Amino acid sequence: MPKKRHRAATLAEITAALPPVEYWYGEGIPSPAGRAEFTDDDGRLWQKVRGPLHRNLARRLATQADELIVGEGAGGHFRHVPPADRLAAWHEIKDRLHGDEAPSYHPYEFASADGLLTLLYIEESC
Repeated sequence: MPKKRHRAATLAEITAALPPVEYWYGEGIPSPAGRAEFTDDDGRLWQKVRGPLHRNLARRLATQADELIVGEGAGGHFRHVPPADRLAAWHEIKDRLHGDEAPSYHPYEFASADGLLTLLYIEESC
């Protein structure tokens, strides 16, 4: 009597059997850059206005926006940059805007839900 041959698992079956991935920064949170709105660490709702921004507009917003957040780890961790540190942060980021080398940065403009505040959100990609 021939032995029963076991069927090889399909890629879909193997993928479904994998455990969920845990990211180093916590739960997998979709990037704010790819969404129409997001809530920051302080609970403020921000709505995307435009982006990725041109370098000149990003430079102006780096000093004039009400808030500046760098989304490290593709938006997994928000680093709020206080006004006194914004120029230094801009100088670290500016040469890698829209770059191919890691890390690269992509700036986006967001407005508060009431439309009164402006946020420059710069996402870091590795």
